[in-house]
Amino acid sequence: MGIRDDVSAGINVALHVTLLGGLAWASGQPILFPSLGPSAYLLATGENPRAEGAYHVVGGHAIAAVAGFVTYVALADGLVAVDVFRAGTPFSPAVGRLVLSGLLAMVLTTVGMLWSDTNHPAACATTLIVALGLMSSPLEIAIIVGSVAILVGFHGTVVERVQELYGVEPKDPR
Repeated sequence: MGIRDDVSAGINVALHVTLLGGLAWASGQPILFPSLGPSAYLLATGENPRAEGAYHVVGGHAIAAVAGFVTYVALADGLVAVDVFRAGTPFSPAVGRLVLSGLLAMVLTTVGMLWSDTNHPAACATTLIVALGLMSSPLEIAIIVGSVAILVGFHGTVVERVQELYGVEPKDPR
């Protein structure tokens, strides 16, 4: 990838994050969250058939969100990693419950994505975000899946058109 492709990818990522950031700002809801960064990167930098596309991106994050939610509710309901880790208590039962929630969520997400052939690695961050209590309410699960769908839809309807009109589509996908 040359300088032109690198700048093109940067412009494309900026378009994705501007939309989601604007929606988060306007709504006050967590529409922009960490695992969307790698998803936007994959969409912006070119074809990666095992990780890109609506089926992979939305499907992977949906599986991850559900897996994280199920394990969080079963093992760590009410705990939030930021609060629990702030205490810094060695061998804390609360930390142990969050670790088990994250571990089981990762296993379920990995198996679920492999069985469904969604294969979107960025979704593994989503499952930990949910399993560690950072976004773990039913509303937040819906926001996660909705945000990912918006990201993919915006990419397909706006970003790809901008790429074609202004020649900012990376020519050498990584």
